[in-house]
Amino acid sequence: MISINQIRRYRASSLCIIRKTDSILLEQFPDEHGVITFRPVGGTIEYGEDSKSAVIREVKEEINQDIIDTKLLGIIENIFSYNGEVGHEFDFIYEAKLLYTNVYEQDVIQGVEGENKYIAVWKRLADFKDNPKFKLVPDGLYEMLTNEGKSESINNIKHINTKEPTS
Repeated sequence: MISINQIRRYRASSLCIIRKTDSILLEQFPDEHGVITFRPVGGTIEYGEDSKSAVIREVKEEINQDIIDTKLLGIIENIFSYNGEVGHEFDFIYEAKLLYTNVYEQDVIQGVEGENKYIAVWKRLADFKDNPKFKLVPDGLYEMLTNEGKSESINNIKHINTKEPTS
């Protein structure tokens, strides 16, 4: 039997790929040791929330934008080390379009995650290929989006959502 402490070690998140020509919108983290880390907008799936609802909510909360045509691209099981601890995430990677197209004209979009402000920027996927100065997270996302590397290619994703409708 799994204990509650073991359950709390897992994290499920929904991240959103928003494309503009050959670029995607990414949250930019501060430079650490000469490396700038980027991650799609999104965040933790709340207990009892489905992953699609979470990505729609997270994009609205973080960059105050509505998204449309939301579809699941894949899931990344990410086991990593952070501050000496083992992390274990399940990242639901969605692709969507921004409802208001004028946002695509902005080079930088102001975002907020909790109490922390950040900027989201458009970055070309090609900027991450063999570039030690940029890191795209979660690990495996670059391979998923480019079909490069050792990631398992999935042509058909089946996503069964058994959440009961609320009245």
